[in-house]
Amino acid sequence: MNWDDLKLVDAAARMRSLSGAAKALNISQPQLSRRLKSFEDRIGARLFDRTPTGLKPTDAGLRLIPLAEDMRKKAEAAARILPDLSGSALKVVRVAVDEVRARVLTDRFDLLTALLDGVELELISSHQHVNHQSRSIELQIRNCLPETDTLIARKIGELAYAVYGSAKYVTNHPAARTTDRYKLCTWLGFAPDDLWYPAQMRWLETRVPHMPTLRSNTMTTLMNMTASGAGLCLLPVFMGDNHQDLVRLTDPIPELTNVEHIIVHRDLRREPAVRKAMDAITEVFHRMAPHLLGGQLDKPVAAAE
Repeated sequence: MNWDDLKLVDAAARMRSLSGAAKALNISQPQLSRRLKSFEDRIGARLFDRTPTGLKPTDAGLRLIPLAEDMRKKAEAAARILPDLSGSALKVVRVAVDEVRARVLTDRFDLLTALLDGVELELISSHQHVNHQSRSIELQIRNCLPETDTLIARKIGELAYAVYGSAKYVTNHPAARTTDRYKLCTWLGFAPDDLWYPAQMRWLETRVPHMPTLRSNTMTTLMNMTASGAGLCLLPVFMGDNHQDLVRLTDPIPELTNVEHIIVHRDLRREPAVRKAMDAITEVFHRMAPHLLGGQLDKPVAAAE
């Protein structure tokens, strides 16, 4: 049954005349009369008797009129709250990120803020896959794809890694510029707890004979330890290249170049604030692409990696 048909019934019952009902619905009287008769023919029941004093509901009409009235009242109630719905829409978008992805966003915070255009963003530190079902987080940036079809992944860029050491350490340890670095240099490693960098850890394990005695589960801490001269480490090129005390010792390592994704629950991807946040984050990653992927060293690496 079409709600437009019930509008005819409701208007006719309230106005008690075809002309009054037509005026209430902003249509012509012949059009209303024709549509009402067509509806009566379809349901096989006459709803109104046309009398000299106006329309009089039949028994069938008396059964249907209260339902039509109830639907009108609900439609009117919905229309009353429509102007307020935009005010109750989501305005704060929470994004789960580790310190590396957070750094990408904060390095272009001016651009990110302009693109968000009023949407508020909260960066939530996390080294875990978040539970999107709980709706405590709207988005997450990570390099692995979701394992359930309730989540959508959008590729936003790639992130490259290379080997770094402090300028002082490299000067004092010439082997750092050669492939002997894996045997002769001190290395900083990744703590296995809540490990967010399994590929980097495996890469080191195949090259460094002994587990590094200094380890961390955050890239920021590893970068600071490397800059202090504690040893060599794998770092994202956009972080290492921008640190004044660090020297990049290799080109970006192809097998450690991660594809970055932004993850969202299917039910939230149509939320205007979420869409705007996703588009803003994607644009920041696109603008940062040359820095995230690095490039070749100005001087050739001493030996092939």
